[in-house]
Amino acid sequence: MSVLRQSWLVIVAALVFAVTFWFRPGGVEGPRPEPIPVEGKGFDHSDFTRVLEAAVGPDGRVDYAALQADPAPLDRYLGQIRAVGPSNAPHRFKSADDRLAYYLNAYNAFVLAAVRDHCPVESVDALYPGGGFYWRVSFLMGGDEVTLSTLETERIREVNKGNPLVHFALQKGAIGYPPLMREAFVPERLSAQLEALGERVATDTRFVEREGDALRLSPLFRDHGGGFEPSVEGWIAQRNPAAGEGKPTIEYRAFDATLNGRCR
Repeated sequence: MSVLRQSWLVIVAALVFAVTFWFRPGGVEGPRPEPIPVEGKGFDHSDFTRVLEAAVGPDGRVDYAALQADPAPLDRYLGQIRAVGPSNAPHRFKSADDRLAYYLNAYNAFVLAAVRDHCPVESVDALYPGGGFYWRVSFLMGGDEVTLSTLETERIREVNKGNPLVHFALQKGAIGYPPLMREAFVPERLSAQLEALGERVATDTRFVEREGDALRLSPLFRDHGGGFEPSVEGWIAQRNPAAGEGKPTIEYRAFDATLNGRCR
């Protein structure tokens, strides 16, 4: 009996190890184009702007099928991201805005490439259980291996300085997030770009809608509302007076995880 019990313990231990190894953070390799040297000073994001102009429609929907048909432009930008980043070339990213613009663009480029490579798919939540798309898939950035989760919670948070608009800038492949802009973030205009994105969100009925005394909001405001000044409703009222007037009752909508574009 003791031999049988020991055999079962070995089998259980092996299964636990296998499951733990299979579901380990960063254990799935995402897109890995060859590194491409970056010329000049700083980091030029114009290649990503060209990708966004070609793949993102006026309504913010992404044409993932087009990215599949012509992967080279996005892969070129990913190759530059792989080769150069704040960790291995800090002299190119002297300011917090330099680093934040780089991280935001890298995040969005990683999502575009990973969804492109998994097409056809109806939602990124269907790819890996437990939100694994964000913590299991790894990417290469400036010589480091990162997941979307670590990029958001460590690198971006480090330079964000509590600006809640940064959370609107991360497009995570779902309709429930604000649409992608058709230009890359650039450090010299980053504050203006984030504020313009905030204005779009505050006046878009998909994220902010007044119905009588109720102010119906995207759950993004609930999840990241701590940074809005003077309050979530006060911040909205400054940008959309009709929606924020008076003392409305705040209600949160269900989140729409449907893919934010065409994948076939």
